[in-house]
Amino acid sequence: MKELIEKNNINKIENIKSENNKDNAKKSKLGYTKIKDIVIGILLVIWMIIPLLKEIQATTIFIQKYEYSIMEIIAIAGIYIFTYEIYRRIKNAENKKELIKELLPIILLTAYLIWTLISCIFAQDKQKAFYGTDYRKDGFITYLVYAGFFLSAYLIKSNKIKKILLNVFLIVSLLNILIINLTSNNVSLLKMFIYRKVEIGVFLNSNHYGYYLLLATIIACILLITEKNKILKILYLGSYIILLYNLIYNNTLGCYIALTIVLILFLIYSIYSKKYIKISGIVLLIFITLSCVVQKNDKNIVISNINSMIKDAKSIINIDTNNNKKDIEENNNTQNNKKDSSNSNTNNKISDKELRKIGSGRGELWKYGTIMILEKPLLGYGAENLEEEYAKYNIDQDRPHNLLIQLATTSGIPGLLLYMSAIVLILIRGIKKLKEHNSEDNSIYLVAYFAVIAYLISAMFGNSMYYTSPYFFILLGIVTRSLLSRC
Repeated sequence: MKELIEKNNINKIENIKSENNKDNAKKSKLGYTKIKDIVIGILLVIWMIIPLLKEIQATTIFIQKYEYSIMEIIAIAGIYIFTYEIYRRIKNAENKKELIKELLPIILLTAYLIWTLISCIFAQDKQKAFYGTDYRKDGFITYLVYAGFFLSAYLIKSNKIKKILLNVFLIVSLLNILIINLTSNNVSLLKMFIYRKVEIGVFLNSNHYGYYLLLATIIACILLITEKNKILKILYLGSYIILLYNLIYNNTLGCYIALTIVLILFLIYSIYSKKYIKISGIVLLIFITLSCVVQKNDKNIVISNINSMIKDAKSIINIDTNNNKKDIEENNNTQNNKKDSSNSNTNNKISDKELRKIGSGRGELWKYGTIMILEKPLLGYGAENLEEEYAKYNIDQDRPHNLLIQLATTSGIPGLLLYMSAIVLILIRGIKKLKEHNSEDNSIYLVAYFAVIAYLISAMFGNSMYYTSPYFFILLGIVTRSLLSRC
């Protein structure tokens, strides 16, 4: 009896120790998660306030010098911590097939980076392929930086920190607008702040600022729609109106089209889910109202852009008509080969002239970008190696202003397929998540999901840039993390 009692006591003590060890392990894990989230959150906040620091005279030079270094620090932290966590998960995973399925988008993006690395190794100008130009800095090394931003956001588990990041982005974008407008006609304030144009902000190009404003507008819009606190709802409403006005005034057509499509998609989502219907309708009504009101040089910006789009459409139709007429003439006048040949050359010149007018020259960039894809379909030309190729067609540009053509020309058709397969997979998986109306992080997820869609649409008309693309990858990382079953 004594032996049995002693054995029972020993077993109880061992069970208590085992439970204590499990509790300690859980506490240790929770402590690590909190520290990790806080560290990454702080790093991303530092990076998000850079546009504000660029406005201030005392910090502008410092930021211009160290902006990219800050990005590299964030990237290294994200890649290192992610590698450590994935190693632990693979080591402890009971079902490795399920883990691979879960990580498939990241595996595809990693494969894209490996394929792009090979493309850059075989690029004509390897310096540009790996380090980019002084203006863009958008070579393979920067692709790794984007990966680090994506993984940093992916690693954040805390919904509070995610929401803080969204609000910091929003606040900084509003402060930039405020400072730009206050300093435009105030000499004394210009001693403290740098003069910036309203259409460009702290960025080097109005289109780049357009992408920034687009994401900020989406964040304000969806936080306005989903927020329950009345005071915050009013603040988000004011933010949405200010950002929307500035986005329209910025006059980046691709971003305006992207916002239009996303607002319609969100209204459809609201009707389908039977939630946010009224407020989504109000948000769309505000958008339509401002579109009818905002003017530049005594002209309505949106109407001017619509007229330009109609002209572009007519130009495309005329090109097709001219080409059809040319084919008919060639078939009916086989005896006058020389004459037909000269007519053919004339028609081609007309087509190129018309192409230069379409989409502010984008038609021409897309046409010859497609030709470049066919010339090197496997590996492409490598990152930042298109300037010389466009020069062969007398085009003074280094980018096609289209994400799909950009991917295919720099890393070949396999690179395009790998990258877009990962993005499409994330978005398709994300549709299921949209149905989870009562989840804790639903509002954060909605912001990130629709902002990602908006950016991808605008990317069909624009170029990536090292100081704007990270915002997209942060949002994409938030979306991808939200899809985890154990988020």
